[in-house]
Amino acid sequence: MNHTALQFPTRSQASVNTRTRRRAQTVEIRRQYAAQVFITVLTVVAVDVLSITLAAVATLIGYAVFGGSLADCPAAIACVAFASAVILLFQCVGLYKPGIHPVYEIRQLLFSITGASLLAGTHQYVAGNAWQPMLAFMPIAAVLVPVTRFLARSFLARQSWWGVRCFVFGANRRIESLYKQHTQNVASGLKPTGFLQESVPSSCSQEVSHSFEGRPQYTLQAAKRHGVACALLHRAGRNDHDIHHFIEKHLREFARVIVLPDDPRLPSLWSLRGAGQSIEDNLLKSSAQLVKRSLDVTISLATLVLGSPVFAALALWVKFTSPGPVFYGHTRVGKNGRRFKAWKFRSMVTNADQVLQAHLDESPELRAEWEATFKLQNDPRITSAGRFLRKTSLDELPQLWNVLVGDMSLVGPRPIVEDEIERYKDSYRSYLRVLPGITGFWQVSGRNLTTYERRVELDEFYVRNWSVWFDVYILCRTVKTVLLREGAF
Repeated sequence: MNHTALQFPTRSQASVNTRTRRRAQTVEIRRQYAAQVFITVLTVVAVDVLSITLAAVATLIGYAVFGGSLADCPAAIACVAFASAVILLFQCVGLYKPGIHPVYEIRQLLFSITGASLLAGTHQYVAGNAWQPMLAFMPIAAVLVPVTRFLARSFLARQSWWGVRCFVFGANRRIESLYKQHTQNVASGLKPTGFLQESVPSSCSQEVSHSFEGRPQYTLQAAKRHGVACALLHRAGRNDHDIHHFIEKHLREFARVIVLPDDPRLPSLWSLRGAGQSIEDNLLKSSAQLVKRSLDVTISLATLVLGSPVFAALALWVKFTSPGPVFYGHTRVGKNGRRFKAWKFRSMVTNADQVLQAHLDESPELRAEWEATFKLQNDPRITSAGRFLRKTSLDELPQLWNVLVGDMSLVGPRPIVEDEIERYKDSYRSYLRVLPGITGFWQVSGRNLTTYERRVELDEFYVRNWSVWFDVYILCRTVKTVLLREGAF
């Protein structure tokens, strides 16, 4: 008789299965979050387009009623269209984010309308066209756009399909009052769907108790049930370290976390009834990622083509000053743990490993310096051409090819080797979320003059605060760093 042995999954297999299942759940709830944001923002954009169009029509009617010539209408229409485009551009910078403070919203709307109207009116005046319509457009739009927004939000807030669903954490004994405050402010675009904490106070009303979703360790399951990836986290006396630990433990899969302080008297940037710090995961924004990739491809391709004579001259210099290949490829850890070859102009002797080991065995000081930073200020392996290339960072120019093929980005954490993973500790998860870069926040913040621990902190700060504008800032700083050779050796 044949007996088929039962095979149970090993601990490593079970761990892999758990991670895969958790990753799939994370993708699903973040997909639902993206859909909620899209619908919420799209409706507000539609309302703005409608109100701006109504303001434009009212402007033209008023202009005609008070003696304006119909011959001026084409110019007036073009002027209003220009102003509308500028208003939408300004509003995209923060005015469509769910959870915006209404006072901040009105201020930005009025500034945008006034600035766009004055700019368009000035343009029309200089061009010799009718500029008077803009005097009418400005006050009409300044009233109509905010009022239409308010009425539309009040109506949309009562619709089940509108708004970004979120959970409330950390309210504890104050859950009754705080949860009601949040639910009364759903017109901002954030809709509390439930709360999670260790227990429900006995004094809590039945209405609020029904929104209890369990203890924080069941966050992922509750998020999957309701399609929630946004959190309102009350500090409840916790310090920054405890808040960070709570987010890492329970809210790591969430796309957005708003941390609310204990003192409601603090100036508010989120709602009238509570102040908050919005921690948003910009890495989830496909539009921003598309812009980043477009910049990477455009700049790297243009530099490779236009800089080809310089690359050829450097290649010849490397070739004729030391024996060996022109390029050197070293295996690095990339996004999601994928290994790739990072290319450089060869700046070391071909037997670099043997030379390094010999010098480390001879000098305890050099060994201590190497173990601290994985770099040596006076590296015996570097060639005469390599010393110049490293000082000017020209040795990293071949990594533009890595950027072009998608292994790296222009800006990101410095690519690390296998042995460095352990030194990143918990920050390694953040490192894996982005493409490593030719330049980065560490490179423009002291570079080799900082400690390795500081480098890890800067890399994690970059990942957690990433935006396209942060990349632009780092690229601008890189020019200064390279020209002044700051921290390079």
